[in-house]
Amino acid sequence: MLIGAIIGYIVVSVLIQGPVLWLAGRMVVGAERAEFMDAVVITVSAVLANALIGAVLGQSLAALVQLVVYLALIVRYYETDYVTAAVIAVVNTVLGWVIGWILVVISVSAGC
Repeated sequence: MLIGAIIGYIVVSVLIQGPVLWLAGRMVVGAERAEFMDAVVITVSAVLANALIGAVLGQSLAALVQLVVYLALIVRYYETDYVTAAVIAVVNTVLGWVIGWILVVISVSAGC
């Protein structure tokens, strides 16, 4: 039961976060360095690291450690520095919010 929930969470994260991270990476570092499978690996690794770090350290300290881990994953897979990785993370967040709001507007206007 728990394993299924974890796998489901990873799949949903990859379906939602993976493409957004890929688009953010392409916008900042270009198509040569930001590949889709890199975004998927970053997303899966970040989700697993977040769960592990949160279980070991507790949520307040884990948030800071997770940010460093997330930036390190972006640096590693997108072959960039930490400043550019932070820019990618911010663009990723903004792009995710914009896409989310667009989906909400479409949903409301369709009468769902």
